[in-house]
Amino acid sequence: MKRARSHRRIAAGLLAALCLLGFSTAGTAAARAADGLQGSWKLVILAYGADEFAIVDLHDEGGQTKGSLVDAQKRILGDDVKLGDVKVEGDSANIELIGQGGPIRFTGTLAKEGPKSGQVLGSILFMGEVYPALLVKTTAEKVEAPQQNPMIADFLKAARAPDAKTKAAELRKLVEKHVGEPSNQIIYSELLGAAEQAGMAAADVEKLVETWLGEAKAHGAAWSNEVRVKALKALGSSKPFAETALKLAQEADKDLPADASAETKATVVGLLATAAKNAGKADIEASAKERLAKLDAELDAEYHEKVPPFKPNPYEGRKNKEANQPVVFELFTGAQCPPCVAADVAFDALLKTYEPTEFIGLQYHLHIPGPDPLTNNDSLARQQYYGDEVRGTPSTFFNGKSDAGGGGPMAASEAKYEQYRGIIDELLEQTRKADVTLSAKRQGDEISIAAEAKTAEPPKGPSQLKLRLALTEESIRYVGGNKLRFHHHVVRALPGGADGKALADGKATVDLKLNLADVKKEIEAYLDEFTKNRSFPAAVPEIALKDLSIVAFVQDDSDKSIVAAVSTPVQEATP
Repeated sequence: MKRARSHRRIAAGLLAALCLLGFSTAGTAAARAADGLQGSWKLVILAYGADEFAIVDLHDEGGQTKGSLVDAQKRILGDDVKLGDVKVEGDSANIELIGQGGPIRFTGTLAKEGPKSGQVLGSILFMGEVYPALLVKTTAEKVEAPQQNPMIADFLKAARAPDAKTKAAELRKLVEKHVGEPSNQIIYSELLGAAEQAGMAAADVEKLVETWLGEAKAHGAAWSNEVRVKALKALGSSKPFAETALKLAQEADKDLPADASAETKATVVGLLATAAKNAGKADIEASAKERLAKLDAELDAEYHEKVPPFKPNPYEGRKNKEANQPVVFELFTGAQCPPCVAADVAFDALLKTYEPTEFIGLQYHLHIPGPDPLTNNDSLARQQYYGDEVRGTPSTFFNGKSDAGGGGPMAASEAKYEQYRGIIDELLEQTRKADVTLSAKRQGDEISIAAEAKTAEPPKGPSQLKLRLALTEESIRYVGGNKLRFHHHVVRALPGGADGKALADGKATVDLKLNLADVKKEIEAYLDEFTKNRSFPAAVPEIALKDLSIVAFVQDDSDKSIVAAVSTPVQEATP
């Protein structure tokens, strides 16, 4: 799976542009202190190893520290990447790179003792996420290509241990092996996430958190604050560690910068509310929930106004007057998947571009790269149906055919939308190979579904055509790691089973009663079982099952092509 990225534009970059005053005594002292930061420096991101992003030359020009870009990781930052502002004050350096999607900021301070003496230790804001980073003196003129960190292979092996206790033991060994390395963040997060299932004592967990925070201090306040929030998310709603989580949440809330975004505030206050609830602190919980409600209302309004960050153009209609087949677009995604943002936002824009008779969107959630409470047994079954074609998230299928894979940040969503439209518009010129009728009437918790599919003429030989059904929920509000606030057309179940019903002699009929209370129980049971091994990073959203639709589609299992489909909203049955 690709490394985590944020859903917003690549965040504004490593700060800078210094004018040191040389005429006063204070200015002269500052200039002398800055001499130690002049020279050629390599900017290294320590998120999952040691990835070189850029080489920057810092030098004096008329008493001011200026910078020039020697080289950069253009595959990530773009061909037109350039150096923005540079600011050096004493032993501190702020550097800005302006790459594709926006600026990237590094902030750090020169280490004067210890094993990293002579390096500038700090953090970087990249694609909306804070990562540990450093500047190290170099004579190189080219950045090296990203290298796979051997620790990742060890981490994946440990994380896939057959039981929680073994997993925790192996992860502890890795923490000790890589003590002090910022990229061990993934080890700490995974270990804390498995702590309850592994039966770890509260005192051990508290000590583990203290050790992690102690290691983070060398990289500055921004990274220390980020680690605190990561620890909180990893502990999730684990009640045995509620006191530790509450302490962390209160510290994170107290240390929120005055200029922190509403999104950052909402994340911290939401974690505080959860921790207070688990710790039995009703007054703290109530206060946090009140603050969170106001922040969420503000963020929801802003989200609806700004997402998608472009205006979808309505479909102008089919050119072929005989064409009548809608396009079934299946998106495998994850709320913890930052690279899924572009695909998810493009998906939402497509829903505004086409009519339901032209476009049917199905969104399946998976636990990639992290736990996603919108996942269920049927979304996993659908992933297994496509097998190796679902190589990760996002994965996209058009009428059963894998195409236009990959994703990106919010800034890439319009390009992804246009890519999808190019495929969909062409497919809309096709005619369906079967007729499908569908009705869905709800009375109380029960939906009566009647679907029929038949080909124009019976197949001449063996057929693998199947009639399948999907239950979708129009909109679910859940803020995961990729920070998207709403998820649309989420598949909640596959009524009648993932295998579907075969078209015998070119015909299949399905009449069934779907009980929503049973659907809810099945989802809850799946999530309860999942949390025996891994906690969710945020509170699980209510399983509301509102604004539902049923989709019926005919799929040829011989090549997985979808040859006909129809969608209908679930209507209340009339007395």
